[in-house]
Amino acid sequence: MPLRPVVYAHRGASQRAKENTINSFKLAAEIGADGVELDVWKSLDGELMVHHDPVVKGLLIERARAKDLPNYVPTLSEALDACLGLKVNIEIKAAPGGLQGALEIADGLIDLLRARPEPASQWVISSFEHEALDRIQKKTSEFFTGLLFWNESWEILLRHALENGHGALHPHEALVDGEMRAATQLEGIHLNTWTVNDQLRVSELIELGIDGLITDVPDEALRTFELMN
Repeated sequence: MPLRPVVYAHRGASQRAKENTINSFKLAAEIGADGVELDVWKSLDGELMVHHDPVVKGLLIERARAKDLPNYVPTLSEALDACLGLKVNIEIKAAPGGLQGALEIADGLIDLLRARPEPASQWVISSFEHEALDRIQKKTSEFFTGLLFWNESWEILLRHALENGHGALHPHEALVDGEMRAATQLEGIHLNTWTVNDQLRVSELIELGIDGLITDVPDEALRTFELMN
């Protein structure tokens, strides 16, 4: 029986509480998730803010001050405080064509995470903006980074990961098959996939031996693994 993958609650326990909020992260811990996945933007005044979409309550996060955003939108520091003991997959966000913003978030993340008391092994930094992850690895090898993708060639991205110091591929779950899993295992690259809510698919991915899965229903994914044992 393969080892159980790390189960990340997608945007926290998003089926039970407002996503990407302190409450959703605390609930994820209560239901037994190994970690959470959350999304990070940079506000106009330089704060890293946790929210999925670029706009909240009509405010473009990148053009708003942190104090002007709704109080349910936490700073990354507040979110990490709520996630103590959990692994955290931090996704760097960027508006279309907003690579510069993603690069600035990457720089800010390095400084923020270095100042935290937790070990660097608690975090995975992921993004569809692969250049932002390259920037992190060029500056330091202490953080684990994963390439998010949907319609790109996984063979090309596996080579990119190996050449640029990234530890993982993060494909959409529909792309994952035995060939991809075998290739990543051979190269020592983790395979973490999103967003897996169908429990038959969860069991298939467990059988393939993936390293992590991101799900809206972490309690159901954990129960599926228990039933397989």
